[in-house]
Amino acid sequence: MAPITLPTYQEALDRILGCAVLIHGAENLEDLSEIDFGTLVEESGFSEHARSIKFIEAAGALRSEIQMGAEFARVLESLDPRRQVIARRRTYSWRPAKLAALGNEFGVSRERARQLEVRLRETVDEQVSELVGEAARWLRRAIGLAASPEKFRSVLDLMIGDAHREWRAAAEVAVMREAGYEYLDGVVGGKLYRDQVAEARRRAPGLANVAGVVDEDALRQEIGAETTPEWEAVARNAGLVRFAGSLVIRDTRRARVYLALDQRGEPLRREDIAAAAQLKDTSSLSSLLSSDPLFVRFTKDKWGLAHWTDEPYVGVVEALVKRIEEGGGAAPVDELVREIPKRFDVLPATVRNYLSTRKFAIDGNEVRIVAEPVAPLQSLSEARDVVWTHDGNPALRFIVGEHHLRGNSQKVSGAVAQYLGVGLDQSTKIPFSRPSGVDEASVIWRSYDPNGPEVGRLREALFECGAAIGEDVFIVLDRDGLRMLTDGAEMTDEKPQG
Repeated sequence: MAPITLPTYQEALDRILGCAVLIHGAENLEDLSEIDFGTLVEESGFSEHARSIKFIEAAGALRSEIQMGAEFARVLESLDPRRQVIARRRTYSWRPAKLAALGNEFGVSRERARQLEVRLRETVDEQVSELVGEAARWLRRAIGLAASPEKFRSVLDLMIGDAHREWRAAAEVAVMREAGYEYLDGVVGGKLYRDQVAEARRRAPGLANVAGVVDEDALRQEIGAETTPEWEAVARNAGLVRFAGSLVIRDTRRARVYLALDQRGEPLRREDIAAAAQLKDTSSLSSLLSSDPLFVRFTKDKWGLAHWTDEPYVGVVEALVKRIEEGGGAAPVDELVREIPKRFDVLPATVRNYLSTRKFAIDGNEVRIVAEPVAPLQSLSEARDVVWTHDGNPALRFIVGEHHLRGNSQKVSGAVAQYLGVGLDQSTKIPFSRPSGVDEASVIWRSYDPNGPEVGRLREALFECGAAIGEDVFIVLDRDGLRMLTDGAEMTDEKPQG
């Protein structure tokens, strides 16, 4: 297929004007102003390539009105040699030399060098400040918040291109400073753009998840950058990294593995995770998957994200159920204890723990599934994780651990779950009345969980209350609204009478 040859901007405009005449009957500039330009571009056949047809050269028609480089250079050339050096190397340089160094070079004091610069600025301001200001206004109109370095140079050259080569850099500095632009990484941005970069750097960590993946839409909204041009440069200059289409705080192995799993949406083998995460060195991947609470093992050779399931070894239970069903409703215990650990790389004791839960019933060496498992009613007064308020209300007591602040649940006694209306294989959500406006707590009791029921979704409430690792936290139990407290002054170990 032959490459597409794009027209020059003049050829494109001639064709567009021809469409205005032949299709809309335009005869003059007033007629043209009444026609939608987007319609003309489409009718001309250029809509597909409109972005690629550049016409910045057309600004040359204004060159005589906006050029100031030669005049600016003329003023600097009229200065004495020492002030010319100061102008070139300090006053109009992106890397200003120190006054002391220039003074030593001239054989004068630092103060004398400063005085020379003051007079230099006065001379330039008196003769060309208005000219520089006008050029800066043109530049701001053409560039806006930011532009690519290529576009910026093209526009700027229209204004200073007539300067002698020796003084072009100085003219560039003068206009850019007046207009408020600076060269950044891959972009030229004004003050508002640089403020957005600074805000993105400051706010991104607070909008990132535990893996360091940033909520990009929320970030753009918070810093007012929904329509900001050169957004990728904002992110890059803020120190953010794009990987697999997402922004991350840092390009870490943890973030890459998280994104690989999150985008596939299913547990993967270690080799598949490494390929999706583009990890060349996989030597420590197994260690990461085994030790990081963000990841859990689903089968013997597949790993996934912890938030996909609250039970890391749910696959073990599913395998037990399937094996019992395949056996017509019963299966030998010793065979299960021997076979399942080989498939899931778990200890035989783990399988025995699951078989000992209320989901299963063992008779001799046979195990079957309990159709409707139940737990006997348990008393709050006997629960070791329950204390009482002075007015007799029960409260769950636990010590805050790092796992809670990562979003993990708190195991509770069966009495707590029952008091909140949750039985085996049931769940509910209960709002917090204190602190208000945070995630509802979830209460879940799985019949196959050997560790009993759990209360989850506590992370936001803990953060809102300022709970710290190692501190006691109390949740006053009430189905209509839980109250989280970090001060034990309201609590007593004494059980209410009656």
